[in-house]
Amino acid sequence: MRLLTLHAAKGLKFPHVYLSGMEEDLLPHQDCQDDERLAEERRLCFVGITRAQHSLTFTLTKRRRYGPWRDIQPSRFLEEIEPELLCWKGIGVKKNEEGSRATIAEAMSAIRAMLEGSGS
Repeated sequence: MRLLTLHAAKGLKFPHVYLSGMEEDLLPHQDCQDDERLAEERRLCFVGITRAQHSLTFTLTKRRRYGPWRDIQPSRFLEEIEPELLCWKGIGVKKNEEGSRATIAEAMSAIRAMLEGSGS
């Protein structure tokens, strides 16, 4: 098992990838407000996604505490992925009755194609 930054993961592949902190203000970082910096954060997210060979897991929290507790929004990059490609799990998440409509391989392929087509 390896723990890498998105920058260090460029050019590498792994059977299973976990992208943690898929939250607004973390990815994209809160300082990335202009289009150019936001595009760079999107490319970094793309690097992480495309490192996965078999499975990809995004993690995020609903609440965070740096001082007072505050509610957290999922990363806008998750909203750019077609909803049927994601399987949400966790406390307070409503389970999809139909289950995932895509296999992991199909989902990974579709996410890669979507990101490559976005011009990022």
